[in-house]
Amino acid sequence: MVEIIHRMKISIFLLTLVFIAGCSDSPSGPIFTPLGPAPCTHFGPKKIDVLPITTVTPASASGGDSTINVYVCLLDEFDSQIKSPATFRFELFQHIQHSVNRKGKRLSVWPDIDLMDPAENNNLWQDFLRAYLFNLPLQKTAADNCILHVTCICPAGKRLTADFLIRSTPAPGANGSKATKR
Repeated sequence: MVEIIHRMKISIFLLTLVFIAGCSDSPSGPIFTPLGPAPCTHFGPKKIDVLPITTVTPASASGGDSTINVYVCLLDEFDSQIKSPATFRFELFQHIQHSVNRKGKRLSVWPDIDLMDPAENNNLWQDFLRAYLFNLPLQKTAADNCILHVTCICPAGKRLTADFLIRSTPAPGANGSKATKR
């Protein structure tokens, strides 16, 4: 009888050890401890650039408004052009020559363009240029020389801006408008 009680004590002891080992608070396997920000955060937009192929399309003979064809690229930390969800805001300012503050009176502002939806983002993306193309209607009241101010609002709230000088008067010997980056 003593031997049976002794075996039962050993069995209960072993079962208790197995139960305690299986129900411990500490996770089994390797423990992940972050050493800093996630590596993928380096690939978000860090800069914005308006490409020099941005142009003004003159009004048609039937009385339609002019259009600014704006090519915008987002650059990551390594200056690679990337595609990213964002909201874009475009404003047009009068250009004041020979001044520290080149932006004068605001001539036009367009409604924000929300590219958070993947389908809408893809519609404006020009893959061969690695840039977005925005076609903005331009009122006839716009000045000849203007500054297009582009703001990109990233999902985390970071704002990136770029200015682009648009000269809509034709250069000598050239037809059409000319846009130059300054």
